[in-house]
Amino acid sequence: MKFGNLQNIIYLIFPIILLLTMILGMKKRKDILKALKLKNKKYISLLKVLFLTLGALLVVLALLSPQKEIEDEQVEVKGMNIYVLIDTSRSMLTEDVYPNRLEAGKRVLANLVQSLKGDRVGFIPFSDSAYIQMPLTDDYTITQNYINALDTTLISGGGTELYQALELAEKSFEEIGSENKTVIVLSDGGDFDKKSLDFVKKNNIDVYSIGIGTSEGNVIPEYINGIKRGFIKDENGAAVISKLNSDFLQKIASENNGKYYEVNNLIDTSKNFINDTANLERKNQRNEKTKNYEKYYQYPLALGMIFILLGYLLKEVIKDEE
Repeated sequence: MKFGNLQNIIYLIFPIILLLTMILGMKKRKDILKALKLKNKKYISLLKVLFLTLGALLVVLALLSPQKEIEDEQVEVKGMNIYVLIDTSRSMLTEDVYPNRLEAGKRVLANLVQSLKGDRVGFIPFSDSAYIQMPLTDDYTITQNYINALDTTLISGGGTELYQALELAEKSFEEIGSENKTVIVLSDGGDFDKKSLDFVKKNNIDVYSIGIGTSEGNVIPEYINGIKRGFIKDENGAAVISKLNSDFLQKIASENNGKYYEVNNLIDTSKNFINDTANLERKNQRNEKTKNYEKYYQYPLALGMIFILLGYLLKEVIKDEE
């Protein structure tokens, strides 16, 4: 026997409070009756306390959802395998999108994950290098913790090395024998990268790129110990202006069956991603075990209500002392 809602165990405090309150009430009533030279039948008072307390305990037991595992069921699940490649280079701190490009990207990523159903998703941050932060999973409840952890300090350096992130995604796809290879790139584009274009085409990876920023761009803030200390400057002492490289992102998306989207303060076409992928064939199939339980909450609940009703209906008989 297992309990499906152990978090409700906190409600045990109510039967305890009820028991203590009724015991104190009995003592106070006894003193009052004694002063008035009256008495009542103790066993009725004790039964009333017992029934009400036991009833409350049984209701709490029902809230804990007692259940018994009866069998495992094999379920066939179809879905895409999606790796999200998140640019964490310093240019993503540019504030031409509120509050900056990285935070806007994290917001877009959270919305995308919330709209997935059956697809597995993984995260690969990249800058001067890349690593798999979250492997492919369909447990969407844990993704927000990984999204919150995304930061420009995760990877040393400030470049944009997309190729390495694509390599990691491709290796992971190969290891699981994925027929669908879908990648979402969240980036401001960085520099034109022919190596990445060739890699995507060679390995038949569908890239859905989301450009975050504006064509006008802005200066890149410089942070020291988490505090903004001016702007990043070039060798001549001039502030570096980072602009959205939408041309590269559009090019890499067009290599196969992908699509380009853009996000800034005025538009957010990334919302169309789910609609654009909804009708794609889900070739990847996997069998997952689901646990089936027989629930028994109705029995303690019904019994508890009966005891509470009995306790409520019991009337104490008061008479003069003999």
